[in-house]
Order: sequence, then structure tokens, then C-alpha cells
Amino acid sequence: MADRAQLEAWIAETRRTQHKLKLGLIPAVVAAIAVTMWSRPLGALVLVSIAIVALFGFWITSSHITGWLGEQQRLDRPPPALTKDGRLRRERD
Repeated sequence: MADRAQLEAWIAETRRTQHKLKLGLIPAVVAAIAVTMWSRPLGALVLVSIAIVALFGFWITSSHITGWLGEQQRLDRPPPALTKDGRLRRERD
């Protein structure tokens, strides 16, 4: 289990990774457009490949950030109440 400082470091690093990905995708798209002007099928393949990298790259990094933010929220909640024999106390419906 990570503490708050570790979670914040992971979130910051992942946001930096997203920024690097974004900066890398911009020239890749420009190059793909240039390739499209030269060869339409090859350019389309390159554009689709870039779109796949962008989609999955941002999907994975944003899901990591979401999970770590959830862990931070869980750290803010009080610990669950236990019964005298150490089991979790459940509220009745």
C-alpha cells in the first residue's frame, strides 16, 4: 500500500508522461499528413497507427491516475468499524 506522497509522485509522473505523449504525437501527425500527400494508403495506415497509440496511451495513463486518485480518497476515509471479534461491522438495510 502506497502512502499519499508516493501516490502524488506517481500521479505527477504519469501526467508528465501524458504531456510527453502529446508532444510526441504532434510531429507524428504532421509527418503522417505529409506521408498521406505522397501515398494515400500508407498515410492512412500511419494515421490509424498514431490514433491507436494516442487512444491507448491516454486511456492507460488516465486509468492509472484515476485509480491513484481513488486510493487517495480511500486514505481520507476513516477505517471501518470492527466488532469485538475483529470482523467488519455491517450496517443493516
